[in-house]
Amino acid sequence: MDQTRKKFLVTSAAVATGAAVAGFPNIVLGAPEPIRIGLIPPITGSNALLGQQEQDGVKLAVDQINARPGKVYDGRPFEIVTEDATNDNQSAVAALNKILGENIVALLAPVLSTQIQAMAPVMKSHDIPWMTGGTAVINTKLGVPGLFRLRASDGITAAAMTAFAVNEKKSKKPAIMHASDAFGVGGADQIVLNLKKMGMEPVANEQYPKDTKDFTAELLKIKTAGADALMVYVQNPSDTALILQQIRSNGLKMPIIGSPSLGNTTALDIAKQSADGIYVSLDFIVGFNSAIATKFLTTYYNTFHRLPDVGSGSGWIYDGVFLLADKYRRQKSTDPKATIDALKKTKNWEGVMGTFNCDSEGNLVHAVSIGQIEKSQIHLVKKVNG
Repeated sequence: MDQTRKKFLVTSAAVATGAAVAGFPNIVLGAPEPIRIGLIPPITGSNALLGQQEQDGVKLAVDQINARPGKVYDGRPFEIVTEDATNDNQSAVAALNKILGENIVALLAPVLSTQIQAMAPVMKSHDIPWMTGGTAVINTKLGVPGLFRLRASDGITAAAMTAFAVNEKKSKKPAIMHASDAFGVGGADQIVLNLKKMGMEPVANEQYPKDTKDFTAELLKIKTAGADALMVYVQNPSDTALILQQIRSNGLKMPIIGSPSLGNTTALDIAKQSADGIYVSLDFIVGFNSAIATKFLTTYYNTFHRLPDVGSGSGWIYDGVFLLADKYRRQKSTDPKATIDALKKTKNWEGVMGTFNCDSEGNLVHAVSIGQIEKSQIHLVKKVNG
């Protein structure tokens, strides 16, 4: 069996009957038909940590929904069909084309914005709900009518980072360092846009190539430019840990304000004291959460014996599964067009990531927080609404 592709169906009446009818559970027993949802995370490659978090979030949500008496609705359980997006756009598009042949009614799309943008031409020709945690502003402007974003966009995140650097840390010479992928470039562009609104421009705007491990050249250019604050826009947790370590080893003594991945749990575990004092713009800060988020955190920890990366990892996709289940239950149907219409009407829906309200572009979450890292813990500094 292809190890990058798997299907799971949690708890159905057919399982209890034994092997005699296992091959044809729906036909022999008349068991309710599963609701098939596609999932395309980066299972392999340099973003596999993100992929694992996404899979964990989906499993947790599906387990909970399928354990309910009526499951999603009328006894119909969720069945998740998974394909590996890996670490490149071509593989993501191939995974998408393959999974669209699996009779799915919705898709949990990659969190990587570069992959969303590569997949968009195919997505446009299929009227199903596409749920994503990709935060690049352009994602919801690609003409994909069924695309919904379950995290705050980079427009909100970058604005919060910029305002904090200039207004709170009194930066006069801000600099930017970012990844060369769509996420990093889009985030940096948003920071530049916000600086222009303040009558400023970065003294350095350094982009590093994909899969690099040595950021010395970029950091030294920022240091030489006389920067008094550095805004870092990255996605990959592996990059994050290295950047934080090398910021310290290269002697950059200035406020560092990062995109959500700088608060990634795995990255902080690796970076250790190198992350102390760093500020980060986050979708979610543990300790300042709702009852729904607290239940999610507790159940996640009890299941996987570690805390999740809520924003960039498990939280948004957990919400995505539950939001779809809620729409299906209310309409007693999985009709894709009806579901898209229902998602567009989402208002005051409470999830792990906060209160969901859908705007005209499919954005559901409209707030972030600024936190500061001390001893691998993130402490709330302020909340920012977009």
